[in-house]
Amino acid sequence: MIFFPFADENPSARTPYLTWSLIAVNVVVFLFQLSIGVQSNQALVSEFGVRPSVFSDFENLHTLVTSAFLHGGFMHLVSNMVVLYIYGDNVESHLGRTNFLIFYALGGIFAAYFQSIFSGGQNVPMIGASGCIAAIMGAYFVLYPTAKVKVFVWFLIFVQIMRIPANIVIGFWIIGQLISAAGNSYDGVAYFAHIGGFVFGFVGIKYLFRKYVEKPKVYTDYEEVEDNDLPISKKRKSQGLKRDDD
Repeated sequence: MIFFPFADENPSARTPYLTWSLIAVNVVVFLFQLSIGVQSNQALVSEFGVRPSVFSDFENLHTLVTSAFLHGGFMHLVSNMVVLYIYGDNVESHLGRTNFLIFYALGGIFAAYFQSIFSGGQNVPMIGASGCIAAIMGAYFVLYPTAKVKVFVWFLIFVQIMRIPANIVIGFWIIGQLISAAGNSYDGVAYFAHIGGFVFGFVGIKYLFRKYVEKPKVYTDYEEVEDNDLPISKKRKSQGLKRDDD
């Protein structure tokens, strides 16, 4: 069965330049990984992937950042970037670009730390933006639970594009991560990093970043105002803009 989310029906209030930039940087870095060959790429991952020992030895702290821009294969990259494309724009719009970047980075750090707790003594490098993106998913789960997500479903001869509420799509995803993590078998996927990132995103957007939300502004007669300050009669008219409104 293939269950692949690829878009949502939740337009953002501002152009998501930062989300697009993160996607672009990840793609460029991956193309660089492909260009240097297998052995050199393995050395790159070993040097710039984050290891559990970072949190005990406090060395190579730069890998907390660099690891989030390396990927282990084409599908690893595509799955991460599609999810970032779906959910990132709305969370960026909600938090504002600066706070979104901080939120994204902290999500990745917490995800790596959570994975290190359950590493079982294996000091292997972890790579990928999955932890950061799981934090974005946790935030989206809180902010837009009923937003419709377009999902491509293929089961035997059944092929369909379905519109499913985000809380169901993300809910099934996190349940899958918990089941896989509970399986106690190492298959190269950092399930605990995904869980840790999601937990950070869920808690962070509700409490830690609650006061940093940037409310979208609208303009009327060239005066900057908050949307909540507009008279009810002026709302929902060309996004609150009308030259002849006095």
